[in-house]
Amino acid sequence: MPQVARGTQKANAHLVTRDLIDAFRVLRIELRAADERIAAVAGIKPRDLDVLDVIDREGDCTPKHLTQRTGIAAATLTGVLARLANNGWISREVNPEDARSARVSSTRRFEEVRALFQQAGGPVHRVFDDIRPKDRTAVLDSLRTLSAEVHNMGAAVEDRQHSHPDPDPDPDPDSTDERTR
Repeated sequence: MPQVARGTQKANAHLVTRDLIDAFRVLRIELRAADERIAAVAGIKPRDLDVLDVIDREGDCTPKHLTQRTGIAAATLTGVLARLANNGWISREVNPEDARSARVSSTRRFEEVRALFQQAGGPVHRVFDDIRPKDRTAVLDSLRTLSAEVHNMGAAVEDRQHSHPDPDPDPDPDSTDERTR
């Protein structure tokens, strides 16, 4: 293959990759906006919805598992779980495998959120239904790989942040505190 043709193919592949990344970024924002609308209708916070979604898809779990899956800090998750339990969205029981921990499960009230997801998910189902059967496995594998890579990327960023703390803990560069000027 001539050098020019290889260079053109490489440039085209780069453009397609950039288009895919841009489409993913748009999708990420649209998913966040949809979650915010669904959470608002349900009367909960978007991060509460993340917790409920993990419990619904993965079953009863521990707070540690929820922290790992959602990225919500353990101290913050304690408040989220208390709010969800107080409002009847989840139940917390002593973990039979470790009495120092809890098992968290969804209640029948989750049906309210499930109904909202199903209502909002109609267009998503239509898009997935349009994927040719022979391509579905590749799309599913790509989505799973992308999800795992994004999860790993988030963990790597968090690890980097912990290993390189900000030398200036004052987040306000316009601080009026004379000691920071």
